[in-house]
Amino acid sequence: MPQYKKKSFPQEKLFSSLWFRHYSLIIFGSLLVAIGYNFFIMPHKLVPGGVFGFSIILNQLIGFPVGSIALCINIPLLAWGIKVLGGKFGIKTILAMVLGSVFIDGLTYLCGNPIITKDLLVSSMFGGAIIGLGIGLVVSAGATTGGTDIIARIFSKWFRVSLGQMFITIDGLIVLSSIVVFKNIDLAPYCIIAILCISKTVDAVLMGIDAKKAALIISEKHEEIRDKILKMDRGGTYIKGEGLFYKNQKKIIFTALNRKELGQLESFVKGIDPEAFIATLNTNDVYGNGFKPIQ
Repeated sequence: MPQYKKKSFPQEKLFSSLWFRHYSLIIFGSLLVAIGYNFFIMPHKLVPGGVFGFSIILNQLIGFPVGSIALCINIPLLAWGIKVLGGKFGIKTILAMVLGSVFIDGLTYLCGNPIITKDLLVSSMFGGAIIGLGIGLVVSAGATTGGTDIIARIFSKWFRVSLGQMFITIDGLIVLSSIVVFKNIDLAPYCIIAILCISKTVDAVLMGIDAKKAALIISEKHEEIRDKILKMDRGGTYIKGEGLFYKNQKKIIFTALNRKELGQLESFVKGIDPEAFIATLNTNDVYGNGFKPIQ
């Protein structure tokens, strides 16, 4: 499972509106994760990495409920993570772990694992999107889903490799294990599709559908570009720069925009200066005038 950092939040007062909002997101997000697994992933024996994916494999081997297996794996993982990494996993993460397992086993008990659609592509995409939405809501409330997130962080610390590489390695091993257990290599591409859908949906939830962008622009027409940005009711900053080859002095415009505004600005710049240089950057959050207030 791809890495998702727990957001930093102001301290919540018990039973405040923020407290209710965050815990509601954790409950609803955990339910969505369970729905994605129960109705789209588990019926087809797809294994999209993570502890729940590994639990699907063990369910095939020993017959125990998937949620119960995941909880039995997550509890020692949580204790191990606290010992190695410190107390970074709060009550919200514990709640998300427990609720995810309870909801999965509860839905299995009440509904079984009905096949909503026989199309594996549709199941992997819809299941991945629903799970990703659930995980995104949980993470946006300041919790994590635990599981391979903890393993990846520990191994990344021990072996001094990037967290992303550890996630790919762990999820890859889980998918390979599913091929061996289920003896069906044809499922592997759909497992990968589900993993990608989970990752992309989580990113969309955390960054927002209208994701903010930052832009660095170098152009001889910088005054016109400046006026255009100001007319869009946005600000920016001039950065003094020097060319590497001719060592000529340049003015670099740095600005933050939403996706729609960036498209308008790019079209404008290309129209007035085909020789302009534009670099765009994804941003998780933008604080300050015209965006989120700094708290």
